[in-house]
Amino acid sequence: HRPASWYLVEGHAPAVEVFAERSVRGDRAWHHHHRLPTYGLAFLYTDMANAERIGPAVRVLPFVNLPVRRGDRSLIGIRMGWGIGYIDRAFERLENGKQIAIGSRINTAIQLMPEYTYHVQRFSLRLGLSVDHWSNGSYKQPNLGLNYVSVSAGVGVALGSPAPPVVVDTAMTFQRPRAEYNVVAAFGVNETATPLQGQRTVYSLSAQREWFITRRSALMAGADAFNKGTLADQHPELRSRPRSALTQLGVHGGYALVLGRGELYLHMGLYALTPEPDEAPVFHRVGMRYRSGKHLIWNIALKSHYAVADHWEFGMGYRW
Repeated sequence: HRPASWYLVEGHAPAVEVFAERSVRGDRAWHHHHRLPTYGLAFLYTDMANAERIGPAVRVLPFVNLPVRRGDRSLIGIRMGWGIGYIDRAFERLENGKQIAIGSRINTAIQLMPEYTYHVQRFSLRLGLSVDHWSNGSYKQPNLGLNYVSVSAGVGVALGSPAPPVVVDTAMTFQRPRAEYNVVAAFGVNETATPLQGQRTVYSLSAQREWFITRRSALMAGADAFNKGTLADQHPELRSRPRSALTQLGVHGGYALVLGRGELYLHMGLYALTPEPDEAPVFHRVGMRYRSGKHLIWNIALKSHYAVADHWEFGMGYRW
C-alpha cells in the first residue's frame, strides 16, 4: 500500500488455504439478527513470489462469516478473521536491508473476504475476493505491512447432516440500554518509524458514549488521551521533558458491529492537543470488545494513522 515498497512485488503469488467452519446453533438472538453466521479456523500458505526478500508467508486465523444474502442453495457473505501470521524473511539491517515492509517474523494476520457459496447436497462451491494483511502493529520497525490480494476458488464438503437451527424469540437479546457510557484503559508497546530505535511504552484512556441504533449496529463518540514514549524519539526537543509532557488529547467518532456481548468497531479521530505533530493529524482505531458481567469490558485494538500502524492497545474498562 506504499509506492516505496512496490519493488518487493516480483510476480503473481499462488496460495493454498484450508479451513474448517460450522454454523452457529441459533440459540442466541444475535445469531438470527445476523442470519445464522458461520465461524471457523483457516490456514493459508503462499510464497509471496519473492524468495530472496520475503520468502514463504503463512497465517492461522479464527474467522466469522456473516451472511449478507441467503438463497435456497446460495449464500453471499463476508468473512472477517484476525489471527497470527509468519513471514520467513523479515527486515535485517545487514542481511535483508531491502525488506522495508515488515520487521518481524511473527505478526498479526487480518483477512477480509466477500465470498459466494453454492451448495449441492453435501458439497459447496466457493468464490472469494480476499485481502490478507500481515503487520506487527509497529511493535518493531519497519512496519509498512504486507498485503496479499487474491481471487480464490474452492470446494467444501459437509462432514455430517446439518442440524436445524434452534428457534428463539428474536425480540430477546443481550440486555443493554439503548445507550451506554464506557471508559477503557489500555497499554501497548511501539517503535518509531526508524528501525533499531528501541521499543517504548504507550498508555491510552478512552471515554465514549455508545448508541445502539439497531440490534446489529451502534454509533459512538468520545475523547481520548495517549501518553506515548516514542514522541520523544520523533522529536528530540522533547527528551528533556517529563513523561507527562508526552500526552496527546483527541476526539473520535465510530461505528460498531454488535455480536451479542461482543462487538467489532472502527474509530476515526482527530488530535485536539499534542506537544508536537504526530505522523498525521488524524488517527484510526480498529478493534474488538467483549462485555463480561454487568460492567466489565475487555478490549484489543490497533491504532493507526491512515494505513500505517501506530500501536496495539490491550486493556479493560468499565461501562454503565
